[in-house]
Amino acid sequence: MTQARPRQTGHPRSRLLQLATPPGGMVADDSLPCLAERLGRLFGLGDTMNLDAALAFRGGQPATVQSAVIEQLSRELATTRQALIRRIHGYGVETEQQDPAAFEPYLNAWLTLQRKIAAATRQLRDKVRKTMKDQGQNLARLAELDSVFDHTMAGYTSQCFSHISKVLEQRFQALRTSSEQSPEPGTQPGDWLHRYCEEAQTLLLAELDVRLEPVLGLLEACHNEVSDSP
Repeated sequence: MTQARPRQTGHPRSRLLQLATPPGGMVADDSLPCLAERLGRLFGLGDTMNLDAALAFRGGQPATVQSAVIEQLSRELATTRQALIRRIHGYGVETEQQDPAAFEPYLNAWLTLQRKIAAATRQLRDKVRKTMKDQGQNLARLAELDSVFDHTMAGYTSQCFSHISKVLEQRFQALRTSSEQSPEPGTQPGDWLHRYCEEAQTLLLAELDVRLEPVLGLLEACHNEVSDSP
């Protein structure tokens, strides 16, 4: 039996945007240009030609979608996600033994985890695309389209994700300053640091969900193709 795609409450992009935006700094979606206009700013002439070629892509001979292969990819996604979540929940455990007033060790640990998440999700996305190219013309064409979008938007997405480290530094300094100037009754000296680590973990979990969205979308298309196959 084909497994259904895991559903989550709320859109991962919106959740990450809310977490990474300072209070009062949220930009309303209706103030942004339409999706087509925003994409048009990212796609140059060469990208447009690649997109046109992907839309016209014709794979090899028609093939029956193999549900067992798709199920294996779904299990691999779940396993990868759980492994990354365990790594994220360990953030700050070793770093807390160092100088709590220095942000750099926490930033380095966070960047290491962010790179791990990016590499693991990219590898999984590439593997799903490669598999789709052998699962019939419809999925092969979708894999080509996803490859074009992924390549074209790589620089933009990398720039967006890099902004999160700046948000973390601001939050680190704000929590430390607040603890030193006006500590809350009943709190311990290191409580602010534990709170920062929890918030940093929450941001990493939100980023993980965002980075997995394309993989989930590709697998959902595969599941739908299995369902539609005679």
